[in-house]
Amino acid sequence: MQPTAKDKIYTFEKSKALFEESKKYVSGGSQPTRIPVYPEYPIFFDKARGCRMWDVDGNEFIDLLCSIGPVILGYAYPAVDDAVRAVMESSFQSSMNHPLLIQLSKKLVEVIPSAQLCRYLKTGSEATCGAVRLARYITGKTRVARCGYHGWFDMWWGREMPGVLHSTVAEVSEWAGSAESLEKVLSSHKDEFAAVILCPTAVKPFTSENFEQIKQVAHKHEAILIFDEIKTCFRTGLGGVQEYVGVTPDITTLSKGMGNGYPVAAVVGKKEFMEKFKDTPTSGTFTQEAIGLAASLATINELQAKNGPQHIWSMGQRLIDGLNDIISRHSVEAKVFGEPLPPMPRLLFTYADGQKNKKATGLFFSEIMKRGVFMVEWHMAFINLSHTEKDIDEALDVCDRVMKIVKEKI
Repeated sequence: MQPTAKDKIYTFEKSKALFEESKKYVSGGSQPTRIPVYPEYPIFFDKARGCRMWDVDGNEFIDLLCSIGPVILGYAYPAVDDAVRAVMESSFQSSMNHPLLIQLSKKLVEVIPSAQLCRYLKTGSEATCGAVRLARYITGKTRVARCGYHGWFDMWWGREMPGVLHSTVAEVSEWAGSAESLEKVLSSHKDEFAAVILCPTAVKPFTSENFEQIKQVAHKHEAILIFDEIKTCFRTGLGGVQEYVGVTPDITTLSKGMGNGYPVAAVVGKKEFMEKFKDTPTSGTFTQEAIGLAASLATINELQAKNGPQHIWSMGQRLIDGLNDIISRHSVEAKVFGEPLPPMPRLLFTYADGQKNKKATGLFFSEIMKRGVFMVEWHMAFINLSHTEKDIDEALDVCDRVMKIVKEKI
């Protein structure tokens, strides 16, 4: 297919030059999740607004990654940035607490079913580790059953990861997302599990019945149930997946969409458990600053006022339906689905036996990137409140033209 005015192919010369310079001063030349995936790939951005961003070469992108999830309203969103500027004027940092601590906690208790008390941190990895430490302290047990991705700290990785201390992962067992698989794991070391932690995106089958059975299995073995809703809360619904499936965990971890890109995280849960947090240290120099609190309160208020989850859900479904139609029309072996729900779409190219089609995957995602759609193969997509029908349809038009190229070349 020859490029037309409608099918302009981007180049990334300035990004490449900055990347080469960055290698002299930055390990790997890039932050890990921004490493170039293909030879032609945007690496450095110049600005971002709403659901769009511009790289240093002046190329404009419809962003379907949203900084890997935290940008839930849109880049440079006025209501959030104004709230942050307001708290900065009076100082966001001091040797005391800010009243926003109480205001945000009230809001989280209002919208999240499991929230009765709150504790704040800065990152999702800190939140999941803090929640597990709390569970170990409360139960006096050490083992943890995990399902899904819970951050980069040692305890969440296998022995094969370079630099990971093996003793930190010895007490952590994986289960496959079903109540049956959890029962098998918990029974393997009876009465030794402090916590069961799950990422809702990894629970299979994704049904209310399975979630309820998982809760029953965890409590039968006297393990504290933790929902890691760092990706899912606020975007799939203000109250997260727990609200959607009607199953309330003991403890919930939050981050990503909580602050529209500002660093903030929280552990929330039942009072009987959360009141024990004061006995086990989770403090850090920056955990009490007020920028993240202001951003989070403004973000949740905006989602409430504009019925944000419904709009995000609708735009995600529009993208999923449009991509599936494109796949069908071009007779390409692929599937698009919500992972687990429409606000978080996923596109996979597979063979008939379910194996990944690496050639089709690399071709499709590299070609849409060069035409202004920022979506990656290695992660689910994300929708934010600033995506409109026009934005989704524009992205689908690019995907349609690129799917024709895929069909011709595979």
